[in-house]
Amino acid sequence: MKKYCFMWVDSGLSTKPSKVNIPYRFVHLAEISDYVTREIDGKVDILDFELEKIGFDKVIEKVIEQKYSAVAFYITNENLSNSIKINYYIKEIIPNCKTIAYGDLPLYLPNFFLKTNFDAIVDKHCDQEVAILDFFKFSDNEIESKEMRGVLSIKDNIFIKNKKGIYLPPSEWGLPNTSLIPAEKYFETQNKRQITITISRGCPYNCPYCNAVSYYGLKERRRPIADIINYINSKDYTYYKFFAPNFTLNKSEVIKLCDSLINNKKKIKWSCTTRPDLLVDEGLIKKMAEAGCYKIAVGIESIIVEDLEKINKRYDFQNLNLAIGLLNKYNIELKALVMFGMKGQNKDNILKTLDYLSEKKLVIRPTAYTPFYKMNEMMSLEEISKFDKRTYYEGIEGLNYGQFLRLIYDVKNYKNILDRE
Repeated sequence: MKKYCFMWVDSGLSTKPSKVNIPYRFVHLAEISDYVTREIDGKVDILDFELEKIGFDKVIEKVIEQKYSAVAFYITNENLSNSIKINYYIKEIIPNCKTIAYGDLPLYLPNFFLKTNFDAIVDKHCDQEVAILDFFKFSDNEIESKEMRGVLSIKDNIFIKNKKGIYLPPSEWGLPNTSLIPAEKYFETQNKRQITITISRGCPYNCPYCNAVSYYGLKERRRPIADIINYINSKDYTYYKFFAPNFTLNKSEVIKLCDSLINNKKKIKWSCTTRPDLLVDEGLIKKMAEAGCYKIAVGIESIIVEDLEKINKRYDFQNLNLAIGLLNKYNIELKALVMFGMKGQNKDNILKTLDYLSEKKLVIRPTAYTPFYKMNEMMSLEEISKFDKRTYYEGIEGLNYGQFLRLIYDVKNYKNILDRE
């Protein structure tokens, strides 16, 4: 039997598994592997080193035992170094095994992979599962290299473009296949049995710190509502995270989904993510609450106009106030997503933002503003690893690096950290 594998290699100390990054496992491993499994004749494994705490010896034992035809590595800034090492050993152990890189790093820094011994990377602006499927087929000589869609082959330190990648019709997207992933480990890390399911791909806003457009394009595409309901009814889970760059972008589709959830016999609790300016319709918020929405993560970033202008994000502050009031009225928790380290941001601006959010009694989740566009292929692995959304720092007026790190990891105590009475 032909055998293939998806790998999520262990990352650095600062980015060990957390509730924040678990949803991406469902999206980039469970859903993509589900699509590939449906379309290919062979066995597909998933090795999530980080969540399963798989040691190097076990990885090598598995590789030797299975003799994979091809392996797809999901690669971020944090696990790049270890992914390169594991890929090297796989190629030594199974010389005929083909390996492809997909995920954040191939999108942000494709030319870096010319210096590695990967056979290919997934190109931008295409659905990655199509490229991986074609690459797996190519590895077993089912198709020629020139037929691969969205795959940049690497030969003699240059890229060879094959067919242009495609965006799949949403009805063909994979669904979270819990039999392929270490689901119980995911649930344990989240402290709840919660499944993430992609609702939409694509985003018209193209914020410079976000990878949604590089992955999925500017045009939003939405999964058929019937597919969502059928999946929910087929599983024994109560909690869901509806994954979308901006869940409430298409109000009419959200209302249709909510009506279907309200009329569905099985009731669930769910959360989503969106922008403050897309939460100002009371009828929409009321409908979402009735349909089981209990939490919304909102990309606030900062309440200071000058901060927002630097990252090309604009929304009316009154809309933020209105959104907070509406979510409070309908008992939906608002998780405030904020960023520290935007160009020109200073300690006072951070204090004003945190004071405002604290006064509103909101849950605050901070990250570092990380300008991935500044990376280049001449950087070392160590330099690339610094582009970490929990630790990246270029300097903030009035705020040293120690205070910055404490804010990221202990934002509840921001007043003490910033010496504020």
